[in-house]
Amino acid sequence: MEDDSKLCSEYEYYYNIASAVKTIQLIELLVQGNGELSVTEIARALDTHNSSADRYLLTLQNLGYAEKNPRDGKFRMSDKLIMLNNKLIANHPLTTKYLDVMHTLAYEFDTTAHIMSFFKNETITLHKDLQTHNLSFNKAFFDPTRYHYCSAPGKLLLSTLSEEDLKEYFLKVRFIKFTKNTLASEKAVRENLALIRSTGYSVHDEEWLPGNLTIAFPLCLNGEISGSLSLMCDISMKDRMLSPSTIAYIKSKLGE
Repeated sequence: MEDDSKLCSEYEYYYNIASAVKTIQLIELLVQGNGELSVTEIARALDTHNSSADRYLLTLQNLGYAEKNPRDGKFRMSDKLIMLNNKLIANHPLTTKYLDVMHTLAYEFDTTAHIMSFFKNETITLHKDLQTHNLSFNKAFFDPTRYHYCSAPGKLLLSTLSEEDLKEYFLKVRFIKFTKNTLASEKAVRENLALIRSTGYSVHDEEWLPGNLTIAFPLCLNGEISGSLSLMCDISMKDRMLSPSTIAYIKSKLGE
């Protein structure tokens, strides 16, 4: 009897099931779309016939993942996908390993804490503990216009990239001097990334948001950096949070 895992590894790099690919593309289209989409709009985006798009949509609808608006016949994703997402986060290995530590550190230092996963060149927020009741800080952390080069988790992610991926990042990024502390050049960011690799943590020191200090520590799975734990607070706490004893304590809690 053949080993299923061996079969998968042999074919995964050059074989895709066309209908499965279209279905995933359809889900991504509906998730990223602005509101609801018609069958015609979906067919055009997927470069397929209306009848094919309709069959894909009917399958998702039958499985509970898509909903049809009875008034105009347009489709949207249902909340079932959110249920799956919640289960994925609850069972994520970063959750299992670090969630209790995140809550403990947030409480001990009276800071807002986040656990983020690194996926390719992106950061994904899995958990947050809002001990810091500063609305501007909490909103700013999730601002989509924020760049990796002026974010503690973002810089930590950049420090893990290969030289090839880092070069590609710098070719695409647009440096903006948000504050007097912003690292607004490739040279300055590279120097900071070298420091991050040396010290084992990343700091946002009012580089994007005045009055804010954020420290990000790497979270490892199977010996690889897979995400970050961030502690965000008012800049008045800088001396305490960046003291050698505090850094050593946080690293010990994370198992470093």
